Amino acid sequence: MKTLVGVLSLAVAAGCGGSSSNATTDRLANFTGSGWNASVTTTVTCQGFTQSGVRTFAISFVPTTGADLQWTSAEGCLYKFNVSGNTASLSNPPVTCNTTVNNIPVTATWTSYTATTSDGRNLAISTAGTGSALLQNCPFSETGTATR
Repeated sequence: MKTLVGVLSLAVAAGCGGSSSNATTDRLANFTGSGWNASVTTTVTCQGFTQSGVRTFAISFVPTTGADLQWTSAEGCLYKFNVSGNTASLSNPPVTCNTTVNNIPVTATWTSYTATTSDGRNLAISTAGTGSALLQNCPFSETGTATR
């Protein structure tokens, strides 16, 4: 009987506490690994005028400290995410990036960014923030998908 209790105790201990790093790895597995090919529609509203356009980019999530995941954009912007269930949410807002659009310097500031996947192959993306150019600040939103 002592042997059975000892074996059960070891099994319960291993199941509860011994695999926390594997649980974290498993929880992040749908996001990490090979890169994502993303396509989002960006909608900017400025002074009553709305304009939309599609942009494509690559995302490669990697585990990090201080958050669950991070991704550095081609422009050098660092986005950090915490994962809950199937959704990674921006954990270091605001994220500000400088870029050029049609030869005009633009500063984009993301205040929210979520990426959701249940299968590790299809990702839904939703973001929001503000773009600044030519002395104007205009809100933007993005929705789209990524695959791998």
